[in-house]
Amino acid sequence: MKTCRALALLLLAGAAQAGQRDDYAREWPLRLAREDGGAFRVVLSEEIYRSAQHPALADIEVFNAAGESLPVALLGPEAAGAQEWPRQTVPLPWFPLPPAGTGAETADWSVQAERNAQGRIVRVDTRIGDSTGAAPAAPREFLVDLSQNSTPLQALLLEWPADSAPFQSQVVLYGSDDLQHWNRLSDGLLAELRNAGEQLRRNRLELRPEAHFRYLRLSAAATAPLPPLRGIAAESAPPPPEPEWRWLSLQGKEQRDGAQIHYDYRLEARIPVQQLDVLANTSNSAVDWLVHSREQEDLSWNRRAGPWTGYRVAAASSVEASAPQRLGAATRDRLWRVDAAQRVNAVPTLSLGYRPEVLVFLAQGQGPYAVAAGSRRAQRQDAPLATLLDALRRHHGPDWKPYPAVPGPGRVLSGERALATPPAPPRPPVEWTSVLLWVLLVGGAAFIAGIALRLLNAPER
Repeated sequence: MKTCRALALLLLAGAAQAGQRDDYAREWPLRLAREDGGAFRVVLSEEIYRSAQHPALADIEVFNAAGESLPVALLGPEAAGAQEWPRQTVPLPWFPLPPAGTGAETADWSVQAERNAQGRIVRVDTRIGDSTGAAPAAPREFLVDLSQNSTPLQALLLEWPADSAPFQSQVVLYGSDDLQHWNRLSDGLLAELRNAGEQLRRNRLELRPEAHFRYLRLSAAATAPLPPLRGIAAESAPPPPEPEWRWLSLQGKEQRDGAQIHYDYRLEARIPVQQLDVLANTSNSAVDWLVHSREQEDLSWNRRAGPWTGYRVAAASSVEASAPQRLGAATRDRLWRVDAAQRVNAVPTLSLGYRPEVLVFLAQGQGPYAVAAGSRRAQRQDAPLATLLDALRRHHGPDWKPYPAVPGPGRVLSGERALATPPAPPRPPVEWTSVLLWVLLVGGAAFIAGIALRLLNAPER
């Protein structure tokens, strides 16, 4: 790790040449996967792409709480793969329920719950009868309140005393939004086993990510009771992987050039376009398309795709459509043009596909950290992070990646002032003494040249 520390010192020195926070139009606070991650990666959002002005995204930087620019490097989309965040647990409100009769499937449930204005349960009264008339059975059940939780959950973690008697119990997990209608979610196993000084504890129940309910009910599936619980917590789910491809749809304008009709579009985000598609805005269509792009008005058009036949046919419940076109190289051009070989009844929609890039930075100084974008004055100097990342990968393993840093809601820094074109530098004042001297010198030289010409042309006597 000595190499890593040496490189970090070099990066510190290079960061001093970066821009200032007030040079940028907007910023986005970053939520770190873990505070001690050291190196982090920011997957660029559409908002950040829309704020950036420089064709190479040089006007994007990361700052700490003191406004100091941090060492960063812009990497390709292959660095955006999701890495599991540290597992975080959240304690949950829970309520013990009296034992049911012969199990949850045959019990006649009646639950009276007192809830506050936010929907949180503050008291539970239950009456459980058995439709078969059998005597109440021993298993215990618990009600878990998720009404105040907005984070996707991955598992329930149950806590019981370490000196509890050994047991092994099959359990069933139910979900409900109203405490009256219950859906069976999953089955699991809880266990506390000991032998010859060894201990095995299984206290984790997996939750399906697609199942979202305000309340859960945990029931023993057999006659064995559950252990005396001390607490129930939830393990938050890791963030979903970043999508491999993202798409922006542009609405264009019809332009006539004599008999030729073009459809022109303006892209307001500096995304690296790698795919494109054109939609004719009709239910069924087949059109030959040709697409060009350029950065600004005074440049020539560059062919990006086509001609190719784009089609869309809807039949019954299925839709058949042509595949998007892959570009030979990514481009961030602002201006796009679509030409149609056949007449279309409406201005087509141009869809541009891209894979988001990643900004990797080293955490220095105190947080919170923020990524800033949009400036006509500042230009980031990429730090040589590739060597440092390779060294960290050799230390942690080939699958290691910097931890995620997720941009939060954006806020204005200098706004439009940062996007204004800097005024031209003032002209230096005219030195009239020098001008007068040059006038005298040129005038004198012309006078002497005139006398010489007169002497040469004078007749000999």
